[in-house]
Amino acid sequence: MDAEFISRLEDAARTGRARIGIGMDGGGSRLLKGIEAASEYAEIVIVGDPGCDCELEQIETKNPPSALVDLLARGEIDGAVRGNTSATRAVKALVDAFEIRVRRISLLELSGWSFFLAPVGIAEGDSISDRRDLAVMGAGYIKAMGVDPAVSILSGGRMEDLGRSGRVDRTLAEGELVARLASDAGVRACHRGILIETCKGDDLIVAPDGISGNLIFRTMMLLSGVKGFGAPVIMDRVFVDSSRARKDFVGPIMLASALVGMKE
Repeated sequence: MDAEFISRLEDAARTGRARIGIGMDGGGSRLLKGIEAASEYAEIVIVGDPGCDCELEQIETKNPPSALVDLLARGEIDGAVRGNTSATRAVKALVDAFEIRVRRISLLELSGWSFFLAPVGIAEGDSISDRRDLAVMGAGYIKAMGVDPAVSILSGGRMEDLGRSGRVDRTLAEGELVARLASDAGVRACHRGILIETCKGDDLIVAPDGISGNLIFRTMMLLSGVKGFGAPVIMDRVFVDSSRARKDFVGPIMLASALVGMKE
């Protein structure tokens, strides 16, 4: 996906200006200012306590993640962004309210190349079936945005590294199997071993597990300055996960509003 993909999302968000709730557990005026800047994309509802005076609509609660999910389930907001609240509590609330297995795909942009990365939750993608589902369901989610996605499956080495390590051998075999299973399901999937640099231009990258996926995400966004837009949960309603380490939440709010518009 090229830079025009992000531009299309921004246009969809500005046009629809969906009602988006965002969880806040403190953060103060600097973080709130960044949220207010996203008002061009959405009608924003603060769920929780920003720790300062707030001119946006605000719903006070002692448990922002649970309240945010409850508002989404009742249809009182069109979409939700986790904000700087607890990931563990948000995931539990989503599981309880929607009876789903939480699968997230993070949208990143690097020098005009936009792509999704999964798994990004440390407890996701531990099994072959998990990664196959991320590849297939993630591809379907992206296809609904008007993109026929190319999917890269990563593992722990080059194919020529077979025999050097039992652990590497296992990840190579699993990477081959995940790619084949995804291909059998109609996805344009390719196993690229450890060569993440060869994934450039593809639309979805599936890491060997959630820990390595989370490390890739943190290295790219928090150390290398890659632009991140949050990680939508693959589900019927719109819930965009977001790292608490973010300095602002304009990207996730824009993405949530755009996704609401695309689903209507």
